[in-house]
Amino acid sequence: MIFALLRNMKLRILIPSLLLLAGSMISCKEVKDPEFRKIDEFGLRNLSLQEARVGFNVTYFNPNDFGVTVKEAEANIYLDSTFMGTFTQDTAIQVNKQSDFTIPFSGTIPLRKAMELNLESLSQKDILLKADGNVKVGKAGIYVSRPIHYQGLHRLDEIQLNKKVP
Repeated sequence: MIFALLRNMKLRILIPSLLLLAGSMISCKEVKDPEFRKIDEFGLRNLSLQEARVGFNVTYFNPNDFGVTVKEAEANIYLDSTFMGTFTQDTAIQVNKQSDFTIPFSGTIPLRKAMELNLESLSQKDILLKADGNVKVGKAGIYVSRPIHYQGLHRLDEIQLNKKVP
């Protein structure tokens, strides 16, 4: 009777351990970071006496064999090392496996800082766009925070502009 009890205890410990091991082996595939594709739809969303609300879309490619949800993102944006403001995305975006996805960002820039930008001069040269922040991604209601670090040279005249102010 003692041997039967010990055998049942071993099975109760062994079976969950084997399931956990198998699950961890299956999920050990290397998770790849999304690949940057483009920035577009850059434009003025709203203008007041104090600030300008600006928005843009960032498109990435998900190289992984699984999809996730991008719940929210926040990034400090710099143009040629000048801090422009904190931009956010607060609408959940479904990301399919091995496909492009677009995250809409928006943020406010103090009107004084927006007036200091010489858009004509900036549109004729490469500008360094830098973004540092975090994004919450997950699946099945479980989300983790991942860092955002992007830096690249862009020309404003190459970014598709959003011509209308909603």
